[in-house]
Amino acid sequence: MPKIMAPTVKEHHAQRRQALLDAAKESLLNPSIRSVNFEAVGPRAGLRRNSVYLYFPSENHLALELAEDVLPGYQEQLVAAMKRHREPREQITGYAKVIVSPDARLAHEVLRNLENRDRTPEIAAKVKEYYVELSRPIVEPLKALKMTDPETTAVLLFTMLSSTQDVTEKVVDAKAGPRRALAIVDMIVPKG
Repeated sequence: MPKIMAPTVKEHHAQRRQALLDAAKESLLNPSIRSVNFEAVGPRAGLRRNSVYLYFPSENHLALELAEDVLPGYQEQLVAAMKRHREPREQITGYAKVIVSPDARLAHEVLRNLENRDRTPEIAAKVKEYYVELSRPIVEPLKALKMTDPETTAVLLFTMLSSTQDVTEKVVDAKAGPRRALAIVDMIVPKG
């Protein structure tokens, strides 16, 4: 019988789930792994691979819960960066700077991991929901700048900027990639 490492079974279960989520974050940020799989996550959390099933019925469930753990805080960072500015164009630039910063890497790895999973209807719907939700903060500034189809433009901007993380790692200089991405935003967002 496994040893309970908390005052109650419920707390023990919550601690193990959090340890698995933390291990999943580490796995995503590890260049040799960059995915959420029970073989990598279980040992990092101090569990055998088979024991992970006690906490998550599948790797997809773990990946989705990880997204729910990481992405709301990321969205708060995006909104906070925008609130520092009054002008719509500056709000969009503040938003963009957060997306291309190294601090955003975990959020982008979470999204990339979901995109690379088997596209079950549930995963596909959640990926779409996350992209729409994370792009939503710049819809109003785009409207204020009279941008055509601000909802679609917001998703395209978010997608372009978030891909900067992956492209920079593979192709472009680590400092030049984010700088050029911000320059592109500057070129395509109308002057207010």
